[in-house]
Amino acid sequence: MTDELSKTEMQRRRVLKTIGAGALANGLAGCSSLSTGDEAEAVTSEATGGSPSKTTADGTTPGTETDAPSGGKRVAFGDCTGVLPEESDPQRLEADIDQNTTLGDDCGRYVVSGTVDVTGATLTVKSGTELVFEQNAGLKIATDATLVAKGTCKRPVLFTGAQETRGFWRGIYFEDSNKPNEMTYCVVEYAGGGDEFWQADVEANLAVGGNSRIAASNCAFRESGAWGFTFGSEVHVDDFSKNAVTANAAGAGFVRDASAHHVDGSGTYTGNDDDVVHIWGHDGLGDGFDETWSALDARYRVSKLVELGTDAHLTIAPGTTLSFEQEAGLKVSDSSQLTAAGIDPETEESKPITFTGEQKTRGFWRGLYFETSDRVPSVIENCVIEYGGGREYWSADANANVVVGDGARARITNTTLRESGGYGFNFAEEVTIDAFVNNTVTRNANGAGYVRDDRAHFLSDTGTYAGNDTDRVYVWQHDDIGTDLDVTWDAIDVPYFVDTGAINTYGNLTIEPGATVEFGQEAGLKLLDGGTLTAVGIDPDTEVSKPITFTGEQKTRGYWRGIYFESTDRTENQLRNCVVEYGGGGREYWNADANANVAVSDGSRARIDGCTIRESGAWGFNFADDVSVDSFTTNTVTRNVEGAGYVRDDTAHFLSDTGTYVGNDEDRVYVWQHDDIRESMDVTWDALDAPYFVDTGAVSVYGNLTIEPGATLEFGQDAGLRMYDGGSLTAVGTESDPITFTGEQKTRGYWRGIYFENTNRTENKLHYCIVEYAGGGNEFWNAKEHANVAVTNGSRLSIQHSTIRNSAGYGYEVTADSTLTASANSVVDNALGPKINT
Repeated sequence: MTDELSKTEMQRRRVLKTIGAGALANGLAGCSSLSTGDEAEAVTSEATGGSPSKTTADGTTPGTETDAPSGGKRVAFGDCTGVLPEESDPQRLEADIDQNTTLGDDCGRYVVSGTVDVTGATLTVKSGTELVFEQNAGLKIATDATLVAKGTCKRPVLFTGAQETRGFWRGIYFEDSNKPNEMTYCVVEYAGGGDEFWQADVEANLAVGGNSRIAASNCAFRESGAWGFTFGSEVHVDDFSKNAVTANAAGAGFVRDASAHHVDGSGTYTGNDDDVVHIWGHDGLGDGFDETWSALDARYRVSKLVELGTDAHLTIAPGTTLSFEQEAGLKVSDSSQLTAAGIDPETEESKPITFTGEQKTRGFWRGLYFETSDRVPSVIENCVIEYGGGREYWSADANANVVVGDGARARITNTTLRESGGYGFNFAEEVTIDAFVNNTVTRNANGAGYVRDDRAHFLSDTGTYAGNDTDRVYVWQHDDIGTDLDVTWDAIDVPYFVDTGAINTYGNLTIEPGATVEFGQEAGLKLLDGGTLTAVGIDPDTEVSKPITFTGEQKTRGYWRGIYFESTDRTENQLRNCVVEYGGGGREYWNADANANVAVSDGSRARIDGCTIRESGAWGFNFADDVSVDSFTTNTVTRNVEGAGYVRDDTAHFLSDTGTYVGNDEDRVYVWQHDDIRESMDVTWDALDAPYFVDTGAVSVYGNLTIEPGATLEFGQDAGLRMYDGGSLTAVGTESDPITFTGEQKTRGYWRGIYFENTNRTENKLHYCIVEYAGGGNEFWNAKEHANVAVTNGSRLSIQHSTIRNSAGYGYEVTADSTLTASANSVVDNALGPKINT
């Protein structure tokens, strides 16, 4: 050879110098050359005697598949079984690469020692090429470099370790290479060890970091000492399809939350020591993000909190499983949206999406949280959400598997919410639930759900809420049912539970047949200022009885306050076929005269029919001033502490003898002589099976009062009944059903008696009556003497077939200007005699 080397020889020596002295010896012993740049292409053309070969779209060189070597190393991956050339002495790669370089033209096997940095150049690895990495070696593609490794199914590119030991070498690392990097039909194995690459989150066979770009398809990433692959937050993955990621020690892949959508569901991610793609909740899904997390054959494991940015949209593909580490969660806020629909959109086949805990322990993770995301509804359909309800989110009222708060909007259907450390779901302030149907909410620690009072109407009776540690939906009386709301509480299969305070209803509340509302201590239900309650426990279609129950959390008399109607003169107020029990306790409501299970006051209107009102800590019912009770029929009022009811004298006529009022600790209806029976009133007191009890003072009648046969009026000390200024009393009993006016205590003079003054009305009658134990206390105006009955000041009265007895004074008194017609009466045992005319 002359001193002047040929141009080709100089190029060859420069390349060999680049890859190290060891490569020269090995190249001479085995492979002949390593091509660089366009010169490598020329060498190849020269060696083959023609132009460079063209490749097909999948990287296959025409003719090479059928010409694949048959006696070399066999490499099985995915659905492929590739064959490499027979082993020969390899070349060595030791030095960095800073110019375009091609591996595999004339040598099929290379040994890499140390970390080879590719900088400012393109490294091309041809099909059928094998790169063998010594311990702790690696390949790094720097910022301005490119890797193109295109194998075929029968002639793959193999990146492997000198020993078949997991973690033997470091792996392939794309540092910040925003170039068209491509890997097709490659096998990367036995890496993920040694020192991790700079800025790579974890060790892996393939690490793509920074702003790198890559397309990797039909590859195998296996036998890593850590992860098969890892993606940083800002990477661009043009293709990651049909890869087989298997037999890796830590799991298939480790990705940031912002790059998880690059993991393609067409590949396989099983057969690892832990079949998982780990999502690190680190960067969040940025503003305007709109991507899909594919359904994999392995689970995603989420650590920390994944948050969606403004106007972001995350779609979870049908069949996906997401497993969350402790205190991890998914937060949808700032007009962002989550779509998790577990139904194949093409076949409509059910493919549930599962959100679960990495440990199957209640409360292990936080749950799904929707906050201030009301632009369009987030969709949760055909999902399983379990083991959440751990640490609460900001602004969440309570821990739950699913929290919708702060004006967010969601649609939740055909979903199972279970095993929460708190509640299955939580609906907070100003949220919109477009649908909550066909859900199963079960096995949750605190109960099925936690909702605000103005959001309980979102629940549907198409689902089930039973099987929890406490079977209830907690209703927080916080926001009121406003005047703009016309809502219905469905009859779900567990009680609505109102803990403390009152649900204030200014709008319209309907409770469906069969529902149960349970109240905590001193809680209650209050209808105010035109607010209405319609609770009709009869199926409107079949007319089958389905009672609605209002009860206490503890079955203790007076445990809760009761139902209170105030200033609501609305015909919609109805209690029909209801059970109201264990109320009448705590503080009474404003303007209610007395504690009761049901109180109607301040000009309110209500209809109460076919109800059972029982176990009150005070009265069964209370009718206060200026109320209208359109109907009070067929009710059973029993087992109440103070008596059946507490009414004002001008509301006692609302009671019906079609019901029963006995079995109470005191069998009576208390009549408070407060408002008078006014001139405009023409009323009847039915014959109840318990007495009307007038405690103190006198019931003053200016209108017309009729008392039905069989009724009993019982009077407290110094109480009485007086007809004034044209007011009339018609008390006509029968021989078998007399009307009785008596004292609470059977003592002469215990009460004042019946007094007629300035009422010259023919309607004034006492027929078949018993008047007894009166003639005491303060006498009535203008009555000269004490008597059971006094007729004065120009009044008229007919007494027939009646018994007047046990007066502390006279049986009856009649003034000279009055008229008494008496016949067939028994006037006996009166202290001062049967009668006196004054």
